[in-house]
Amino acid sequence: MIETNFAGDPPVEIRDDQSLLTCMLADEAQADLSWRAAPYWQSYRDRIHRELARNGLAGMRTNQTLLKGFASGGMSQPLLPRAAWKRLIWRAVEATPGAARVVAENRRLLHVTHQRAIEAEIRSARLVLDRIAEEFPHMTPPEGLANGGAEDAFTWRGHMVTADWLPHLTRIADFYHAVPMGEVREILEIGPGLGLSTLAHVALNPGLRVVVNCDISPILYISTQFMKSIPGVDTVDYREVATGDALSQRTPNRPTIYKIPAWQLADLELQTDAFFNAFSFMEMSQNICRKYAAIVVRLPCNWILLHSLRAGHAPGAGGQEEPVTFAFLQRIFGEAFPVEFTLGTQWPTLYGSKRVGAVLLGRRAPQVDGQGGTRN
Repeated sequence: MIETNFAGDPPVEIRDDQSLLTCMLADEAQADLSWRAAPYWQSYRDRIHRELARNGLAGMRTNQTLLKGFASGGMSQPLLPRAAWKRLIWRAVEATPGAARVVAENRRLLHVTHQRAIEAEIRSARLVLDRIAEEFPHMTPPEGLANGGAEDAFTWRGHMVTADWLPHLTRIADFYHAVPMGEVREILEIGPGLGLSTLAHVALNPGLRVVVNCDISPILYISTQFMKSIPGVDTVDYREVATGDALSQRTPNRPTIYKIPAWQLADLELQTDAFFNAFSFMEMSQNICRKYAAIVVRLPCNWILLHSLRAGHAPGAGGQEEPVTFAFLQRIFGEAFPVEFTLGTQWPTLYGSKRVGAVLLGRRAPQVDGQGGTRN
């Protein structure tokens, strides 16, 4: 699927760094329980660890077993039981002659359907890119978006991009539709997944200088290694920020991405202009969400961009006593960020649905220019 007629370096594989992962896991074991993986994510974490031990990061952009739950890529695979003995039984049954034929035919049909879906996503993505470029003519997709073997890669105006980047790009385009880029140089995102939303900021905002990504350890590790492969940014991994003072020591000339685990967030002195979260708060308990909100509220940032299911996650997901609804998130942030903007531009129209809430909250209204616009 990957094309080669573009300007830039060809996609590269993502490198493993077992010592980084080991360091993260060792420190996570000593962290307060509040900042470890929520119950909802514990089965995800265990699955990711098993897959890292078995295959590492080779071909990661098509490994759904590795990415499922926080990134897209790869053909659908059966969800195997958590218990090792049950997985062994499944694999033994799957290997029997009768079952093997059924499984092979099922995978063939899934592959055909999967390839057709990718082709449709790419056709749609080209149109969306053209639409965003009309509003942001300076947009420059960063090199490396297809790194790790992305199968939905295609060329657009001499740049290699991926279809799965477009939902992230449209959400961030909505943000800059309302907020002047010149006022956004440092940002914080909790739950950025692979980091494609960070690369959307890089593409749209030439003045961006600092991005802080915060996530649970196995996802943060995968995202760190992916972001290290992007040539247009500097990525600072957990080993460098573990002392807590790496952020204040850097004076970057290009975007610098700091990758920090959740347990370190409360101890860092951050200077952020905006905060972002998409769809991960709803997987936590209300109590943990309030802890994150308390940290964000005391930061000097002026804007918060939130995306989440209006009704929250499935009832009781991950042991939640009460769902984290979109209204709940608006309430815990709304007192400190009283100015509310309903986003009705790119993302809600192209990728959203009535089940999803999207809102920009501000401490103040953005400053407009003489023509009534908000961007520099």
